[in-house]
Amino acid sequence: MNRLINFRKNLKAKNLDGFIVTNPVNIFYLTNFRGISPTEREAILIVTTKMTTLICPKLYQVEALKLSSAKLKIKIADERNHMFDAVKQLLLKAKAVGFEETDLKFSEFRHFKKELKGKKLIAQKNLIEEMRAVKRDDEINKIERAQEVSQKAFLEIVKTIKAGQREAEIAEKLAKIIKNLGGEGLAFESIIASGKNAAVPHHVTGRKKIKTGEVLLFDFGAKYKDYCADLSRTVLIGKVTDDIKNIYDLVQQSQKEAIKKIAHGVKAHRIHDHTVNIFKKQNLHDYFLHGLGHGIGLEVHEAPHLRPRHKDKKSEDEILKEGMVFSVEPGLYFPKWGGVRIEDLVTIKGGKTRVLGKLSEGIIEI
Repeated sequence: MNRLINFRKNLKAKNLDGFIVTNPVNIFYLTNFRGISPTEREAILIVTTKMTTLICPKLYQVEALKLSSAKLKIKIADERNHMFDAVKQLLLKAKAVGFEETDLKFSEFRHFKKELKGKKLIAQKNLIEEMRAVKRDDEINKIERAQEVSQKAFLEIVKTIKAGQREAEIAEKLAKIIKNLGGEGLAFESIIASGKNAAVPHHVTGRKKIKTGEVLLFDFGAKYKDYCADLSRTVLIGKVTDDIKNIYDLVQQSQKEAIKKIAHGVKAHRIHDHTVNIFKKQNLHDYFLHGLGHGIGLEVHEAPHLRPRHKDKKSEDEILKEGMVFSVEPGLYFPKWGGVRIEDLVTIKGGKTRVLGKLSEGIIEI
């Protein structure tokens, strides 16, 4: 419950008397309550300077009541659509109330505007997400375990790959291996992209058969105790051209160079810019289609983001900090034959970079 204490401190710093938390991942982070569907409104968390109350329907009363404590009160509503009726009473003494700008639906905001008449509703962006960006040691250990399971699964699946297999067949087998290795399941739908499909960074795995002379790109991650992993590897099937091998070497080297630049206090966009400059020297920067990396934790995409800075928005600079966990995933993509992406996770410990699991070494050929 230290997270709730810290969150209350943040509210005080923002001059807020109360806060409405609706994002299900943020509710889990603060209370350990998780419903079944992340797309439905299954709970609301009301935080004030003196009290925190979790509101949920009878459907979840058994799970919710187990979390009850002196610091967390539980209020059970008859149905989901009745949860909002309890908010007014809980925020009776609050004058300035924050809410999650990127999660609250307009219809919900309109309801609160009516019910909380006379109170100031103030949109807040990433207030809890910024807390989540810096991980505790136990969180980092869970992410590392998920990443190690992912890396072991990759080594196992590579042994089974043959020309003629379909992308979807490989993805299905990979999911089973992850389960057998102790993963809770997939952090996201695996991307298995062969040949020209590998030129699409977020290709939807399909029924294409892999062929000799092609690249085969993996992007997947296991989940362990609610925390996600994210791993990308590119495999060369049989003999490929020297040009493809050179691209592979360049991407791998750019990843190592980026990791060397990471440290506490560095602006996140500078790591991305450094990688762009490496590719620019080879006149290949236009084939780098995405940011260099993103944070990972309870969700696959979190803060920080290693990406270009918006023009004239220095105030939005993200600073890398001790305890952050994020991916480093340079990639180059060519419509004529596919692409190469190599992705690993790192954290900052003692001011320096620590890789979670092991980096890929050399070209992976089958």
